[in-house]
Amino acid sequence: MLLAVLHGLCGFYLQILPCSFFCLYPFYDSFRYPRKRVLTAVGAALGILSVIFTYFYATQDIYANENTDSYLLLNIIFLLTLEMLLGAYLFLIKAQIVHKLFIFILVANYGFLMTEAVSYTTEYILNAAAYMYSDSALILHVLFNAILLYPMMDLLRHARKAFRSGIDSCIWKNLTLVLGIFFAGLLIFYEIPHSAGMDADHILTLFSKAMELMLIFLCSIVLRTLELAQEQAAKRHALEAAVENYRLMAKTTNKVREVRHEMNHHIAALSLLMRDQDYEGAENYLKKMALISSETSSGYYTQHMLLNSMLSEYKKQAEAKQVQVKYVILVPNPVAMEDMDLCQFLSNLLDNALEANSHLNAADRKLSLTIRQSGNFLYFLCENPCDPARLHLMGNTPGTSKSDKRNHGYGIPIMKRIAEKYNGAFRVSTQDGLFTAAANLCMPAEK
Repeated sequence: MLLAVLHGLCGFYLQILPCSFFCLYPFYDSFRYPRKRVLTAVGAALGILSVIFTYFYATQDIYANENTDSYLLLNIIFLLTLEMLLGAYLFLIKAQIVHKLFIFILVANYGFLMTEAVSYTTEYILNAAAYMYSDSALILHVLFNAILLYPMMDLLRHARKAFRSGIDSCIWKNLTLVLGIFFAGLLIFYEIPHSAGMDADHILTLFSKAMELMLIFLCSIVLRTLELAQEQAAKRHALEAAVENYRLMAKTTNKVREVRHEMNHHIAALSLLMRDQDYEGAENYLKKMALISSETSSGYYTQHMLLNSMLSEYKKQAEAKQVQVKYVILVPNPVAMEDMDLCQFLSNLLDNALEANSHLNAADRKLSLTIRQSGNFLYFLCENPCDPARLHLMGNTPGTSKSDKRNHGYGIPIMKRIAEKYNGAFRVSTQDGLFTAAANLCMPAEK
């Protein structure tokens, strides 16, 4: 009796726990409630179901003989457990439903592969007892899970990155549909001979297992390809933004140079007017000079030339869109951050803020940017009001509200990668209609 209890309990957890872990892993920071509370609730539910499952397993004497009705009862309990986990999985995780379904179908394929591979190996290769959860079956469960643990973890890591890279949801819907149809086809292919009372041919059984492995392998390739394509698109977008900002900086600099070049002529003209005692003419000339100066002024926020030019240009764009701007810039010159990274980071930060403001009434449009350096840490804080109805979430990451999602939606992934490059942290949050983006980057120590 004790041996039957141990077999039932171990068998239940060896089938359920790996699949539960794989389903939750890509979304470990996307729970609707605190992670500890979620894991405790799921663990408690599994504990109760495992007791029920083990009780029926031991009392129905499956350990000693094969009873079809007993197997049916245990399968019902097992399926109820899976349905409970699916419901909790869909409810407790805050992510797009298509992402959750994609992972669930992928992990379901893994669980089916594991169960049937253990059953086939136990019965036809080891010629061991065929009852559920025999010693050899439990050992094979541990062995097969250990072999596939790293490949599955790697696959799910790529899935997590792909979810957060801003890939259009239509692509995920198509992938999930294809994955579901393929998996359903494998189930039908494998189960029809058994349901008809026929012995499954060894070659067909091995073929179905090979196809399940191939399905996992193909998912890995597709996810890596999507991830690479998205990274290339993001890099291209970032370079285009950087080139545009450098162009604007050069344009502003040239205007200043032109004004300086003309200054000597203005001084000479004023000298002539003063020599002729034409004070009214000199006053009018000075007014014209002041007007020209205000039109070409680029503003002054910091000694850092690139940063100052970018801030000035975005200030002009904001004023054109009736956005009130407040800058607090406390950084040294030079900054240890590479110009390209600074350009990409700041342009995406301010582009997102201006885009969010464009959907608001003119009286509500505001933008506050703080950049300061303390020791080796460079801190960014950008705050702007937003319309919550237009803020689409991808995991914990807001996606673009623009209709052209092919060429937009890269900003936050780019800023996250730059933050990681400098061993820093980047986070976004919304509260009471205020969107906040903050980063704390670790700058290299001066040599």
